[in-house]
Amino acid sequence: MRRWRWIGLLGVGFALGACRPAPLESESPDWVPQLRVVARGKEYDTVRYVRDGVPLYVEIYRPSNRRAPAVVLLPGGFVGVNTNHRQLARRLAQAGYLVALPHLRGQGKSGGFIDFGLEDATDVRGLAKALPQVGGDGRCAYVGVSLGGAIAYNAARNDSNTRGIACLLSPTDFREQRQLLLHYGRPERAQRWDAWKGGSPEECPECWEARDPLRHVREVHAPILFIQAGEDVLIPVTQACRWREVRQQMGRRVHTVALTNDGKPWRGTLKQRQQCALPFTSWGDLRDDHLVFFPAMPHRTNGAMLEIVEKALSRWFEETPNAR
Repeated sequence: MRRWRWIGLLGVGFALGACRPAPLESESPDWVPQLRVVARGKEYDTVRYVRDGVPLYVEIYRPSNRRAPAVVLLPGGFVGVNTNHRQLARRLAQAGYLVALPHLRGQGKSGGFIDFGLEDATDVRGLAKALPQVGGDGRCAYVGVSLGGAIAYNAARNDSNTRGIACLLSPTDFREQRQLLLHYGRPERAQRWDAWKGGSPEECPECWEARDPLRHVREVHAPILFIQAGEDVLIPVTQACRWREVRQQMGRRVHTVALTNDGKPWRGTLKQRQQCALPFTSWGDLRDDHLVFFPAMPHRTNGAMLEIVEKALSRWFEETPNAR
C-alpha cells in the first residue's frame, strides 16, 4: 500500500485543464510583480499578484524580526498547499526566515492551469524578486519538495541573487517518471502529465525538453543541497546520480553523504540499484553542492532531512545583508 500511496501523491491532480501546448519562452528574468496583501491572519498573510492576467496567490509567514532573508518554499504534487507544507513554513519562519509558500498556477487559490514546471517557474522567479516588498531583505533561497525542487531549478537559473537551493526528493528526469507510471499500471496519470505539458514526449518533445530539470540544473550557479531517498519508487537513485554527474561536469565540487533515517552516518550495505551513489565522502562546506542519501527512506521527508535544510540555509545566509 505504501508504494501506491506515494505514486498517488506524485501523480494525482484535481483537473486536467486544457490540452494545449504551453509557451516555450518564459517572460524576461527581470520581471518583478507588485505584491498586494489581501488578508492578514494569525499564522500567515495572503498575498496576491498577477502575471499575464492570471491571479496568483502566496502565503507569507513572517519571522519575529522585521526584515529577514527569504525562503521560497515550493510544494510538490499537484494538489496544492497542504498541512505538511504549512508546518514546514512555520518551522522556517520560527528559524528567522520570511517564508513564501506559493499556490502554484492551477492549484489552491491561484488561477490558470497546472503547467508542470515552466510558466509556474517564471511566476515563482518574479515572486522571489518581489519579496522585499513584504519584508524580505533582498536575499533569497529556495526549498523545493518533490516536483517543487524541479521548479526551483528553472526559477533560479542564471539568477545571481539566489543563495542556494535545497531539493528534497526531487525528480531530474520526467520522461523516466512517466515510464514508471506506465510500468506501475497508471496510464491515466501519465495522460494527465501529457495534458499538462502539451503532449506526450513523442507528440511534443519540445514541451518536455523545455521542462527538463537537468537542462536547468546546468544553469544554476548557486549551491544545491540534493536529498535523495533510497526506497523512492518514482524517483530512482540513478536520477540523483545523473544530477551529481552534471554538477561535476560544470566544475562543481559535490560531497556525497549517506545517512540512516535518524541522520546518523550510514554503515550498512547498498542494494545494487543504489550503488551508483558511491563513493561516499565526508561533509564539506555547505556552500558546495551536497548529495545527501538516505538509503532506507521512501518518498517522505523526516526530521533529519529538515535539520540539514536548516543548516544549509544558515550557511547560505551567513554574510551580512546589504544595507537598506
